[in-house]
Parts: sequence; C-alpha cells; structure tokens
Amino acid sequence: MRFLFNKNLITMSVFLTFSILLIGCSNTSSKASNEVTITKEMDQVISNTIMEHNKDALSQTDKQFEAHKIYGADEKNGLISIYLFALYEGYNKSTGTEIQSGHSYPALIKLAKEDNEYIVKEYKEPTDGSEYKESVKNMFPSKYSKKALKDTGDASDLKAELQKKVEKWVKETRN
Repeated sequence: MRFLFNKNLITMSVFLTFSILLIGCSNTSSKASNEVTITKEMDQVISNTIMEHNKDALSQTDKQFEAHKIYGADEKNGLISIYLFALYEGYNKSTGTEIQSGHSYPALIKLAKEDNEYIVKEYKEPTDGSEYKESVKNMFPSKYSKKALKDTGDASDLKAELQKKVEKWVKETRN
C-alpha cells in the first residue's frame, strides 16, 4: 500500500510539473505574438513622421535629415506602438557636411492601419529636464527604456547613417 501511495504521488508530481511548464510556455508565446515586425512601409511612415514633427525646429537650415533605430514594436487593440530613438539634424549648402543644428531623442509612435495604409495616431517624446528619465520609463517597456536611456547622449551609430545621407546631398548640390 505504501508503494502504491508513493507511485501515485510521483505520478501526480510529474503531471503538475508538466502542467505548470506548459502553462508558462503558452503565456510566454502569447506575449511574443503581440510583437510586430516593422515593414518598409511602416519604416517610411516613421521617417516621414520624424521629419514632419521636427520641420519647424530647424527651418533655418537648407536641408534636414533623420536617422532612427527601432528598439521594438507591439500591437494592442489595433494600435501598433513603435519604440525608437531618433537623430534629426539640419545642414546648409554653404557649410556642407558641417552640422548647423540638431537633436537626438527617444520617441513613441503609434500607428493604425486604415484603408491599407498606416496612419499616425500618436507621436510622443519624453519630457525635458528633471522628469526626462521617469518620462522615458513611462513611455517605453523597461527592456526598451533601458536602451533609450543608454543611447541618450550617444547617437554615434545613427550619426554614421545620417552622415552618408548628408554627404550624398552635398555631392548632388555641388554638381
């Protein structure tokens, strides 16, 4: 009788262990299913949004450029939230590749698909000053806010991408 009790206890323990693992795995995969892969079309909407949002900030320059990196995106209730870091700079023909003005910042862009195109529903940047860090943490999931805070003040990877665009523009305007 004692052996039978131990055998049932072992069987029940194994069953419970596998059940817990199965439930845990299924919860993880449902979170992953909310993640969104950024398409070329979405990326172009992001670039256009950054340019449009900043157009007045550097209007004294001849040409403005942007570069951005996307940390991730997820979908909830038909809205796609895109967590990114952007670099926006202005240049003049007379000064060539010498930056005249610019800034870099994390941003949250929310898109919805309407009539087969992506529409910007929200554009948000963090608050400046002493509330900056907390503002980033409130805008982004923690896995992205940590990256955004780390990237603040160091947009060197985006600077290289942007510099290629600037050099191409300078070459085209001098010919």
